[in-house]
This record gives sequence, structure tokens and C-alpha cells, in this order.
Amino acid sequence: MNLRACLTVLAVCVGLLALGATAAQADWTTYHADGALSGVDRSSGAALPFAAAWTAPNLAGTVWAEPLVYHGLVYVATEHNDIYAFDERTGAQVWHVNAGAPVPASKLPCGDISPTVGITSTPVIDSASGVLYAVADLAVGSSAAHTLVAYDARTGAPVFSRSVEPPSNPLNQLQREGLALDGGRVLVGFGGNDGDCAQYKGFLVNAPESNLGANDIYTVPTSREGAIWSGGGAPAVDAAGNVYVPTGNAANGPGQPYDHGDTLEKLSPTATELDYWAPTTWAQDSASDADLGSVSPELLPGNLIYQGGKNGNGYLVSSTKLGHISGGVYQAPVCNSFGSDAYSAGILYVACTSGVHALNIDTAGQRFSARWTGPSDANGPPILAGGRVWVTSTGNSKLYGLDPNTGAVQVTQATPAMEHFVTPAASDGRLFLATGATLNAYTIATAATPTPTSPPPPTPPTTTPPATPRAPDMNLCRRKLSLNLGIPRRGRIVRVAQYLGHHRIEVRHGHGLRRVLFAHPGVGRFTLRVVETPRHGRGITLTARFRNCRRIIVRNRRQRR
Repeated sequence: MNLRACLTVLAVCVGLLALGATAAQADWTTYHADGALSGVDRSSGAALPFAAAWTAPNLAGTVWAEPLVYHGLVYVATEHNDIYAFDERTGAQVWHVNAGAPVPASKLPCGDISPTVGITSTPVIDSASGVLYAVADLAVGSSAAHTLVAYDARTGAPVFSRSVEPPSNPLNQLQREGLALDGGRVLVGFGGNDGDCAQYKGFLVNAPESNLGANDIYTVPTSREGAIWSGGGAPAVDAAGNVYVPTGNAANGPGQPYDHGDTLEKLSPTATELDYWAPTTWAQDSASDADLGSVSPELLPGNLIYQGGKNGNGYLVSSTKLGHISGGVYQAPVCNSFGSDAYSAGILYVACTSGVHALNIDTAGQRFSARWTGPSDANGPPILAGGRVWVTSTGNSKLYGLDPNTGAVQVTQATPAMEHFVTPAASDGRLFLATGATLNAYTIATAATPTPTSPPPPTPPTTTPPATPRAPDMNLCRRKLSLNLGIPRRGRIVRVAQYLGHHRIEVRHGHGLRRVLFAHPGVGRFTLRVVETPRHGRGITLTARFRNCRRIIVRNRRQRR
């Protein structure tokens, strides 16, 4: 097939007057901000008096997921299979899509979501490609279909949809765990409906972001149960791409063989088990519904992982050698926990049903100790933003802002009623909280600003003017160049690789890629080779030469795959 590609390059530069004046916009694109599930917003500055900013009422369904933030938009997904995008500053609706008819709650064997079950888990956004992924539970006759849907996060334009159904009865499986990304895969955890009724199993389905190829599936090796749900949390992903998910109570109890219930699993990006750890009480915990899988693991410095659960203990384990069935590196009573924790500067903030607990983490000694306990009803998964710990009271419809060092209450805000284990998100001095069918935004802090760049030293006086105009100072560039890719038929390009000499500097996967970003190498002149791979036909190599943030030459040639 004869394909002709066109390449336009935009170099974004700013003048000296703009330096230090533009807000630094940080995105919250996954559950609890990042792969370690730190729950930390790094874009907000000094605390401001707490104030309501805006409210988006009357969403078409209830919200169980955490909001997300990307490029100035805040996103929320509902049990009606709706996804909304709002301007994070004004609350104006920018776009809205519906993924399809949700499943009536009456069709399920049990559960606590009503009147329909649609998008329950927190979606995830690939900040490189700008694609938002969510899992919608779609009504199909008298059954259901768990479907991964992908949309352009800026416009809401559909990218693709594909099944992520595990090998089980769809009505018996609930996709509760938040989504995560790892090595070009979307991680999708499955468990059962509230009440543990009917035959279900724990699964982690890993689907390709590019929509090319088959899903990978990890199945908890038990005859039933063993949910991967994390109280609505998400898989943790370390820098090497290893995935950590806890399982819930499974079929076997005391006197029966170990079946990976109440276990912390370490998996590869393709859902292969690499290692595992379970407490010595796994059998009793399974028999008493004391899930280890009720809360996400928290990745800590020093190759440590903190894992809580419903049995009241907190555990430290080593990510390099989990230890199989053991007491872990360290354990001590903490609390009954659901959702996800937060970590910053040596302090772990634990989501406890008895009120958020703060623990001092000694990574060198591989120990933890109690620091403070918050209000008894501050039981939602905590986050840190604008110098405070933010935690919801889901039973009493309140939002707390706590001093991170002492736990002293600094903010108490009444809210509409909210669902189980609701957790806020934050970005650029705003906090976003979904309550029922409402999205609320609050002003909590200043928006952080980038560090000002020092102007270049003055040019020494000279009596002879330069022969050519002076090249622009590279310090004035944001050091990001945007490659806008275009071919006659939209939706073709599925992979783009960029090379500086023989060094590959970026690779992007997607469906219908139209734009990719790369960092300016910091030199005045360089040549970039861009290899576009279409879904069908021949690949194309484009060669672009740059001088001082400007493209000066583009050549393209056809290249076979």
C-alpha cells in the first residue's frame, strides 16, 4: 500500500517574561497518582484557606472511582458507563461519552452497587499517548460483558474497545480494582460481587494498549474466590515493571493445601507469577474472611513493601525476595484496612476503618512504629496534597484535612453522601472528590510554579557586529518538541519510534497515533529519525533535522517492515 506521511514539528518556546509565571501543571493519571501508589500530589504549593471551587452535579450515575487529572481536565467515570471531562479550573464540561448500557443490578447474584453496574474501577490515562482506558460492564441480553474502552483524553473521541472478560461467568465477576499501566499493557483486576456469592475467581487480565495481540491472564490457583480487588485500589508497579497484587480469601482453610488465598503476588507485565508471599495465618484468614486483598500494597524505599488487610496486622516484606509463607520482614498490629495508603518523607498514612493511622517507616532497620491516629471516622484511603493529609469519612459524609506530622484536624468539610472507600485526587492547588452522582472541586493550595531560569550572561561589548544573527538561547525552550503525525487514513499508525543517531529516545504504542513528544537534547543542531509503523502495509521512516528548536529539513522514504 502506498502511504505518504506528513510531519509537522512544533517547538514550544517562551520568553524571559513568562519564565516563573506559568503554573506547573502536574497530572494525576492513575489511582493514587503513580505506580508506587504514593498518593502524593507534587504540583500544589503552599496551603491556602480551604474553599469550595465548583461542583458538577447530577452526573448520570453514581461514582465509585477516583477522579483523574490530565492536561487541565478532570475526569470521572460512573456506574452508568459515562465518562465526563471537566475543565479543572472552572468546572465547565468539556466532553462526555457513554460506553454502552450498564448491567442492571437485579441481574447479578449479589452485590452492593445499584441500580446499575457500569464503570466501577478507576480508569487510567497514558500520559504519553493521551489515551484514557476504562473497563465498562455492558449489558448483553441476560448476561454481561467486561469491555476495555479507550478514548482520546483530550477530545473523548473513541480509540478502540475490546473484551477483557476472564474465563468465568461475567455476572459473577466484578471489576473493582483500579486500572494500571505497565510496559504497554493495561492491568485489569477481577474479583466477585459484595457477599462473595456464586462461583468466581481472582484474575488479573493484561490487555495491550495498542489493541494488537491477545490478553494475558493470571488466574489465582484456587477452586473459587481469591479476589483481586484491593478495596478499589490498584496494582502496584515498580520501576522494573514488576506488578504486585494481593488476593482475598480463597477456598481452602485450616488443614487444607495452600491455594494462594490471602497472598501478595509478584507478577511480570505479561501476568506470569515471579514470586509470592503469604502470612503464616493465611488459612485462618481465608476461613474468617480476613482478606489480605482488601488494600493495595504500598511500594516503599529500600525495596520494601507495606501490606495491610482485614486481619488487623501490617506487614513489611522485601520486593526482591517475598519469602513465600512467612512472617515477612516485620509485622505488628495496625488496623483493619481497605483501599490504599499514602507515603511521603518516611511516614506511611494507612487507610483504617478506625481512622487513618500514621506510621514512622524505618527503611534501614526494616521496622515501623505508630506516629498518630486521626479522627475515628476518617476511614477513606488518604492522599497528600498542599501540605495536608486528605481523607474521607464515607459513613458520615465528611472530608478531613489533617496535619501530616501530628494528625491535627485543620479542615472539616461536609459533603454529599459517598460510596465505599472513596478517595480524592489533587492537582495544581485543587482537590477533586466524587460524591454519589456529584464531582466537587476545592481550592486547597497555590499552584506550584516552575523554578525560574536564570537569564544568560550579558554579551561582552564588541565593536564588530556579528556576521549572522545570534541563535536563540536554548534555555528559553521547554525542551519538548511535538511531532504531529498524519497519513491519509486515520487510525493507521500503531507504533512510533524516535532515534537520535543510533540511540532510541522514545517509543510510543497506540491506535491511530497522531502526536508524540520528545525531549530536546539540549544541542543547537540535531537530526531525528522517526519510524512510523502502520497497522497494515509498509512502515515509513521520516528524517527531520532541527536547528535551535526549529525544523529545517524533513525527508521521508518508504521502508518495509
